Amino acid sequence: MIGRRGRSGRRDAQASVGSDRELLGTGELPAADAGLPDVSGMPETAAEPPEAPGQVPQPAPRPGARPRADRVPWLIALAVFATYLPISVFRYLRLDPTSWDLGIFTEYVKQYAHLHAPIVDVRRPGYDLLGDHFHPIVALIAPFFRVFPSPVTLLVAQALLAAVSVVPVSRAAASQLGTGAGRAIGAAYGFSWGLQQMVNYDFHEIAFAVPLLACSLSALVRGRTRAAVWWALPLVLVKEDQGFTIAAIGLLMAVVYRERITGLLLAAWGLFWSLLCIFVIEPHFSTSHSYYFWSQGGVVNPHGGHFSAAGLIGQIFTGSGTKLPTLALILLPTAFLALRSPLVLAAVPSLALRFVATNPYYWGTDWHYNATVMPIVFIAAIDGMARIRAAREAGLPVRLSGPLERYGAGLMLGATAALAFQFPLSQLWTPQTYTVGPHVAAARAAMARVPDGATVATDLDLLAPLASRTDTFWLGNFGTNPATKYIVFDTASTDWQPPPANVLTFVEGLNHGVRYRQIYVNDGVYVFIRAGR
Repeated sequence: MIGRRGRSGRRDAQASVGSDRELLGTGELPAADAGLPDVSGMPETAAEPPEAPGQVPQPAPRPGARPRADRVPWLIALAVFATYLPISVFRYLRLDPTSWDLGIFTEYVKQYAHLHAPIVDVRRPGYDLLGDHFHPIVALIAPFFRVFPSPVTLLVAQALLAAVSVVPVSRAAASQLGTGAGRAIGAAYGFSWGLQQMVNYDFHEIAFAVPLLACSLSALVRGRTRAAVWWALPLVLVKEDQGFTIAAIGLLMAVVYRERITGLLLAAWGLFWSLLCIFVIEPHFSTSHSYYFWSQGGVVNPHGGHFSAAGLIGQIFTGSGTKLPTLALILLPTAFLALRSPLVLAAVPSLALRFVATNPYYWGTDWHYNATVMPIVFIAAIDGMARIRAAREAGLPVRLSGPLERYGAGLMLGATAALAFQFPLSQLWTPQTYTVGPHVAAARAAMARVPDGATVATDLDLLAPLASRTDTFWLGNFGTNPATKYIVFDTASTDWQPPPANVLTFVEGLNHGVRYRQIYVNDGVYVFIRAGR
């Protein structure tokens, strides 16, 4: 923390002067001349008395442990990007999405790219996606989408965001533990299973939270409170629940790092935005004028949830056969060293919101939900090892913790390597990953029959490629969809299995009897155009 540089309470003589240029992902100011007072911009706390006997001292950046010229973290980030991009891009090229999310966000970004309101008909006709989640930060992709109007643009952005987050994690480890440990932990984090799952499950807004959390916590463990605050502030634009994580970080600043005013202000900022989004912003944009996800809150649902402490506890422990293994698997890549640091508490809001929900999809290791806890637990593990080292240097007994401090980075790298065979990295050496069969060619030829800007209804597999250039509706919303000009129907899609015997009759039934005529069929992929228009 700022103003504290060891057990004696003496301040570091070095300070930051000149411009406020910061290294990406480090939150550190450039080196300055020795002998000058600290002018980093945050108020210094008063010198503190020596630690009480038996008290574990706070870890501090070790002198000379800031390898500013080390380019290896960037090479690791490049390897992460080069690894993750094929996983998601080839899934798209195979027309094998895991959900409708890539189609939803493709249309969302397309609307911003053309300076339109984020109306996403894929989600529901006339649906403003800000009524679903508050994620305006995704609009940062819009200028790139305007130049490269493809779902691949979103996938590239997501892989890049995951890769860039490696640098602050690696730099934090190098600062606290040494260059070798920084490289090993950076690689372990970059290929951690939570990030793998994020890139494997299409695209989600939380990709932006990953580097912001990594940069904020990386700065915090090195005592750069101002940088930690600035990196945390934009998290409120990622998703409404991130404000609770900001609040947790702020409280940790106030209690653990003794930055009371700064920490409490940051906590207030996070809580204010989360509550504003949940109770004001999202209900304003929602067609139901309420927060959609209250319905999955169980006893915390204000609309008939019948809240009780016993009910809440029961809800948290419901599905423990899934939730407990998830917790164990989150901590395993850090060799459970994250538990040695209070920073691990920053993951509590995210996990609590998931585990209190009644939707079991939130509880497990699938999907993207564990990506945001990865930078938290890895930087907590770094801080945990630094605390063990500080205790050892203070002459306090460390018992079995000593080997964890010395070999923790290797254990983390080994755990990540062992888990790679159980998660999406295993797809890299599977030939099916890169196989684009003749059915895909038939589907792409069918989609080519639909002109740009037309209204079209289709199934889940074809949503994203059509959403990038047409006004696209999902056939699964057949109760609310208008009768679109075109319908593209893939009998191999998971939406309708087994496929209907008479596809034309089936799609006319989905459109309230509006008549269509077939203009294309190949390998079970049909294109229909509305008759008489």
